Amino acid sequence: MSVMPTLRVCLLCLALSTGCSGGGSPGDGPEAAKSGNGNGTQPTIGLSPTNFTFSVTQGDANPVHTVEIANTGNGALDWSVSSTTSWLSLSPSAGRSSGTTSMAFTATANLSGMAAGTYSGSITVAGDTATNTPQAIPVTLIIAALPTSTSPSPSPTTSTTSPPPTVSVGIAWDATGLRAGGYYVHYGTQSPNLTGSCAYAQSAYYSLSSLANASVPAATIGGLATGRTYYFAVSAYDGALESPCSNEIWKPL
Repeated sequence: MSVMPTLRVCLLCLALSTGCSGGGSPGDGPEAAKSGNGNGTQPTIGLSPTNFTFSVTQGDANPVHTVEIANTGNGALDWSVSSTTSWLSLSPSAGRSSGTTSMAFTATANLSGMAAGTYSGSITVAGDTATNTPQAIPVTLIIAALPTSTSPSPSPTTSTTSPPPTVSVGIAWDATGLRAGGYYVHYGTQSPNLTGSCAYAQSAYYSLSSLANASVPAATIGGLATGRTYYFAVSAYDGALESPCSNEIWKPL
């Protein structure tokens, strides 16, 4: 089954935006507690997001994504990060998170010399005394080839098995007044319940050149499980700074 509703969001009127209006929102909820969780004096690694995807076109600038590391346990969390792939660089490589203070590192996909295709890697987050060390963050890089007029038409194929049920949701957002090089669509089955937060389980990056119409940006998020409600928000990225997330929208599937 394929479901293709189109949901609209509006980016917040913050650093990367000059104005916005309206939009459905579940309302501001209580901020999730970040204090100790009964692990004695030991810290616990908390990550947001827990996986993400870069979606770019050959020739684009190197995309960057921000990952937050929080200590959801007790004490101080001294953490370090490392990558399993040569195309993924991380900065900073270590830090400390304690109490209600979280830190972040950036993951940059280095596109130089890479052919069109889909690449998979992961980021390892370790904490010396953390109760759940190490943690892995799966990362996917999708590089689309530059369009050419001589590309042959694909040969028709016949499926011998029925594909599993899939659900796709179309997301569109208001880009009026934005000076962004790309956008992140953040989504998941749980809402952070905090206006402007991007703490969703998954996210996908779309450069301007990967969008069908950069003036009226839209993206399709596929592979969503049926029978669940998904929450969505969008942030803008200008090559150095990612904005807070837009108002949240949701869709029961």
